[in-house]
Amino acid sequence: MKKWLVIISLLVILLTVNSLAFAANDAINVSMNGKNMQVKEVGVLLDGQAFEAEVPSFIYGDRTLVPIRFVAQRLGADVSWDQSTKTATVIRGNSEIKLQIDSNQVVLNNQTKTIDNNSIPRLVTFSNNDSRTMVPVRFVSETFGYEVGWDPEYEIPYINSSDESENIEVMDLNPIITPNPDKTEEDLDAATINNVKVVKGSTQKHRIIINSDKPIKYQSLFLPDSNKLVIDIENSVLKTSSGDASNFIDLNDDYIKSLSYSQYQTNPYTTRVVAELYAKCDFDIYTSEDGKTTTVTFEEYKFDGISVEKVDGRDALVIDDMEDVQYNIMTLTSPNRVVIDLLDTNLTNKIYEYDVELGYIDNVRVSQFAGDKNYNSNDRIVRIVLDVMSGVNEANVSIDREGDKLIITPEKSIWEYISYDNNHADRYISIMNNEKTDYNVEYDYDSTTMFITIPTESTDITEGETIVGDNFINSIKVIENRDETVISINFKRGIEYDILSNKKDDTIEIVTRRDPNIPYNDKTIVIDPGHGGTDPGAISPNGIKEKDVNLPLALKAQISLEALGYDVIMTRSDDTTLALKDRVNIANRNNADIFVSIHHNSTLNSAINGLEVLYCPRDLGDSKMDEQYPLAESVSKAILANTGGIDRGIFQRPKLKVIRETYMPAILVEVGYLSNAEDEARILDENYQNSVVQGIVNGIQNYFEMY
Repeated sequence: MKKWLVIISLLVILLTVNSLAFAANDAINVSMNGKNMQVKEVGVLLDGQAFEAEVPSFIYGDRTLVPIRFVAQRLGADVSWDQSTKTATVIRGNSEIKLQIDSNQVVLNNQTKTIDNNSIPRLVTFSNNDSRTMVPVRFVSETFGYEVGWDPEYEIPYINSSDESENIEVMDLNPIITPNPDKTEEDLDAATINNVKVVKGSTQKHRIIINSDKPIKYQSLFLPDSNKLVIDIENSVLKTSSGDASNFIDLNDDYIKSLSYSQYQTNPYTTRVVAELYAKCDFDIYTSEDGKTTTVTFEEYKFDGISVEKVDGRDALVIDDMEDVQYNIMTLTSPNRVVIDLLDTNLTNKIYEYDVELGYIDNVRVSQFAGDKNYNSNDRIVRIVLDVMSGVNEANVSIDREGDKLIITPEKSIWEYISYDNNHADRYISIMNNEKTDYNVEYDYDSTTMFITIPTESTDITEGETIVGDNFINSIKVIENRDETVISINFKRGIEYDILSNKKDDTIEIVTRRDPNIPYNDKTIVIDPGHGGTDPGAISPNGIKEKDVNLPLALKAQISLEALGYDVIMTRSDDTTLALKDRVNIANRNNADIFVSIHHNSTLNSAINGLEVLYCPRDLGDSKMDEQYPLAESVSKAILANTGGIDRGIFQRPKLKVIRETYMPAILVEVGYLSNAEDEARILDENYQNSVVQGIVNGIQNYFEMY
């Protein structure tokens, strides 16, 4: 049986009655039995104490209906529900009541009784679409031995505990602890509360952190008359580093006046945390995945969803209830995306992904983000990720406020008028015009460029050039003059195309694909054996020099690639010294299609071994047009598949000159660790070398197939 928690004092009763009197006469809209109606909201006093509920109590006819959760939480009853018969069973002590929705027949201790129509239990839907079972407070309370009455002065019902009612307790926020004579801490599987603290995140808002050695269960109660939030942690022992059985923290915060915590009782063991607030405010309690960290936040923003709305004539993403929210924005690559972090915000909506097509944005993802190195570990952050369509190089958004709305608008670009679907072998390009119009499409095979000409008066497309840089299109350029606007699309290699739209249309639709008559192996590949000459590179414990294993592996790769028809250029073919800038110049001067530098690794930790592939992201490189990660991924996967080796990952290394300053896709392959005995043995084994080379060749082939 749960104990009731009440505070009995004249002051509390007077304050509560007065506060309820102001709020008791509000009319609210509800729906019952398919009918919409207005009813009078009313507060309820239990032993002089107002109770908080997720939905309001109200007067129906001359009866007060309360949510059935009130019966369980405030009257200490056990409530069960039978969905098939829509019947609630309420048990407290020796009394049992069965109440059926929309029925005036109730069963009290196995005897059927008839109640008046205004007291019939109802399924009620409130204006926020929240549906709850509401039951007559007088019938249920009097059955359990309570005194139920009506205060005509303040127009509120009250419930008083009668002499027969049991387990009444006056809440004492700092009681004298009486040890449990039957059980000790060692007898219990109790959680240890090892820290209770008030902290700040990246903003100035405080939050309460409760740390425990195992998951906890708790009950929370807000006392409106004293503005105290009480959290009782069940089956828990307070053992902080200070060793105190209780503590008090005086705060200077917008919401929290003070925080106290204590070993509230040992029979049973309960830790009590009390936050005294300046005024009533919204609070939320969150528990970490492992259940060992419980966080209490105050007046934080709630993210309920995101919508697409017209703002100043343009489509924009809109988030409501975000007045004054602080946020950070950043752009990330590989793949391209825009990230917006909302601080002091909690995710309430269960929709975590939105299928949105807005300018260059083709998807929106939302998550409760665990702060990384850029944030305080105590932060509550909602992260919004705007996925940018493949090929869009520059993705910028503007963020504005309008009242409590946060408005996110992609900056104007050609993607407001051009749609490019590159998710299939056939690539679809659509150009939206203002009206049905004539147009002309021409393709220049020598420059692999398509020219689409539209009357200027028929389009609002933005003039300028956009680097696409995916595996199919280099760039899209728009030139506008008085009469005509020309859109030129430069492809990476020869294509075939079909026009799907009408000769005169408001949307120009073109499907393109690679020209199958152009061979993929008509490419120039630069192979760079790392180090050489006076630069030995890494040296193994057995004296094996890196330069001496890089070169034979690179020469094997040259032979295999040339056998397939590729034009292969070596930065060095013997043991000569070569500067890094010279290696870069060789690749750039020959307009190579890809650059592969071959190396072997070393570290002080001899246990580390495996393959690593390094690359420089496009936006961190010097004059790079293509994404670099796809080549790194393709070669890494192929080597691992061919050798069965250890995968240590694909890493960004923008400071490495040979992969940063080369114009084309470039990678550096660290085949293995000379400092590891097992790797060294494999590196010196010719069969293993052949497997690595074949993996490199397969990776290059696969890359050209896709890109």
